[in-house]
Amino acid sequence: MESNDLLQRLANVLIKEMQMQLKIANHIMTGALSDSIESRILSTIEGRKIEIWIEQYGIALDQGVPPDRIPFTEPSGRGGRSKYIEGLQRFAQLKLGVTDNRESLSIAFAIARKHKKVGMPVKGPTKFIDKTLDATEDEIQKFVEEWSEAVFIAKIESIIQNIRA
Repeated sequence: MESNDLLQRLANVLIKEMQMQLKIANHIMTGALSDSIESRILSTIEGRKIEIWIEQYGIALDQGVPPDRIPFTEPSGRGGRSKYIEGLQRFAQLKLGVTDNRESLSIAFAIARKHKKVGMPVKGPTKFIDKTLDATEDEIQKFVEEWSEAVFIAKIESIIQNIRA
């Protein structure tokens, strides 16, 4: 089997498991984060590798954000706009089903205050990336064995071709 095919199969297993881990961690709201997960197979000096890409905010959900890195300060009463507050307001509307703008804004500020005290997510980092690797450890091992066999066979065939030439 072609080595790129093996790597792509492994990448697909990892993506599917990561999407499952997001669902288990209840990080499915619009599906955008789950849908954003993609893989790239790269050739480097050391060989080939799989990179898994995900929206940047997925890393914050996975690793958490400490309170001192939360982009929130108590409002000064001047109004103004904050993408962080707007995002939390959208969260209140989508996840909590709040339709009233004032109520969703109030909830957004309450969440922001909580994040500023304890970090985000409030329950702590979800570690869905580590959980993905743990859950697929046996499959990763199987793919490594298949990969090694494919590389070994390709090298042997190359040697045989060179001898015949």
